[in-house]
Amino acid sequence: MYLQTEAPESSPRRARRAALIIGGAAIVALALIGLVAVVVSSGEEPANVNTLESAQTVCDAGRNGTKLDGSTLLVDMRGSKDKAGVDLVTLECILEQLNVPEAVKQDMFSTRPSDGRQEGTWFGTSASWTYDPAKGLDLTVTRAP
Repeated sequence: MYLQTEAPESSPRRARRAALIIGGAAIVALALIGLVAVVVSSGEEPANVNTLESAQTVCDAGRNGTKLDGSTLLVDMRGSKDKAGVDLVTLECILEQLNVPEAVKQDMFSTRPSDGRQEGTWFGTSASWTYDPAKGLDLTVTRAP
């Protein structure tokens, strides 16, 4: 018994089909890379960044060392002589809630009294701070409206 089968695809036709599939995949990959590059370079704030108010509520609900004034959050950390204000754990909670980049945190924690007022920025947010061992860290965080 003899079964008739279709003739196998010709080699040039296979090569052209493979080239179209590979070319299409490359175009999709480039489009995705371009989209990611636009989002990253736009400097827009990630959707999961908490507001100043939610950072205060989550970390210092009793308002023992924070004050919210519109788009500005003032944070007063305890010092060796100034016992009023937030402790280190609360400060770290606030910084975490606001998605402060590690580089800015390191700048804060390495500030010396002689450095004076320091500044940092990230995703439409700016911060300035001073540090004195007796007074603690005083931090001002402002979000663009």
